Parts: sequence; structure tokens; C-alpha cells
Amino acid sequence: MGFKIMSATYLYLYDCRRARQTNARRVAFTKELYGYTYTWKTKSGVREKRKPGLLDECLGTEAVADSAILVPNEHRTIFDSLFSTYQDILKLKVYEIVQEIFQ
Repeated sequence: MGFKIMSATYLYLYDCRRARQTNARRVAFTKELYGYTYTWKTKSGVREKRKPGLLDECLGTEAVADSAILVPNEHRTIFDSLFSTYQDILKLKVYEIVQEIFQ
């Protein structure tokens, strides 16, 4: 078994506790985080485009499970700002990962 010292990485665990009462805000949060695809009609047919989310734009971030995201230190302020904006609908815990244990 070995230990790997990591540069500062944070694990964000979140839960949309008021999802039913604030559905529009939950959808807005999800779109900002994960991005979304939209379509529109033109004379030549239907066009499609993807709007990237923070997970797409911030290199090194990773969704590791439902409602769990790994964020490198250099992107922490961006994610703190996003979660702060939606603090009325989210329950959030942030953990600093000090080392990774592997075999």
C-alpha cells in the first residue's frame, strides 16, 4: 500500500434540499455546473449547440458521484462563488483532501 501526497484538492458534497419549491433555481444551478445543450430552428434545419458548465471549463474538476465534485485549489473560488449564489436551495459540505491512499 502506498500514499500519494496531492496538491490541494477539495471534495464538494451538495444536496438540493428544497428542490420542489425552487425547481427553477435548481435547474439554473445544474445548468451552470454541468452545462446544457440547446436547439433552434433555422431555414436550413434544426441547429444544436452546447453551453459548457463549470465542470467543462475548469480543468481538473471531476464529478465523482451524484452530488460530489472534486475541485483543484486553483478553481476553488469559482465553485465557492457558485455554491454561495445557490445557498438558499443547497446544503453543502467541503472537505480538503490531504492524501490519496492506493495499492
